[in-house]
Amino acid sequence: MNTNYVFDIFSNFSKNLFFFIILFICINIESSLKALTFFEQASPSILSIILYICVRKLSINISNLMLFTLGILYDVLFAGNLGTSSLFFLLIKYMTQHINLKHNNNNNNNNNKDWIYFTIIFISSFFIKFIFNIFLNMKIPDFSPILFHLGITLIIFPFIVVGIKIIYFVTKLIKN
Repeated sequence: MNTNYVFDIFSNFSKNLFFFIILFICINIESSLKALTFFEQASPSILSIILYICVRKLSINISNLMLFTLGILYDVLFAGNLGTSSLFFLLIKYMTQHINLKHNNNNNNNNNKDWIYFTIIFISSFFIKFIFNIFLNMKIPDFSPILFHLGITLIIFPFIVVGIKIIYFVTKLIKN
């Protein structure tokens, strides 16, 4: 029984470490997108899309400590106020879990509802982060990069979902 407990702890640690590395790669992809001229103003929030998909579709329970650490790293890489991205990621997690509890997994096949749920969760979480940043900086920022960031994230969401479904289909096909 003692070896099973140690094995479970090691297994959970390795899964969390692997998931942390994947999310950290998403942060680096977001920061590298700023080098492209199209995303010079603001890059899409790929990490929030991946968080939503992992909680909603894959039912992965992401630890709060991991989200807090990723938020601090995100703020350091993008030169933001420390803690605001952690708040943003935690809000996305809790709102997505609330939708999972409220609307059981029976509606997971409907892509339109997923896009609407993601839009509501992303915009409301971003709005709370935006208000928090206004109070911290004591000034109202320019709205064009903010609206571009919101719009491009909402446009990219279906493409990432389709990409993940293709990867899932191919892996399922290979297994059979």
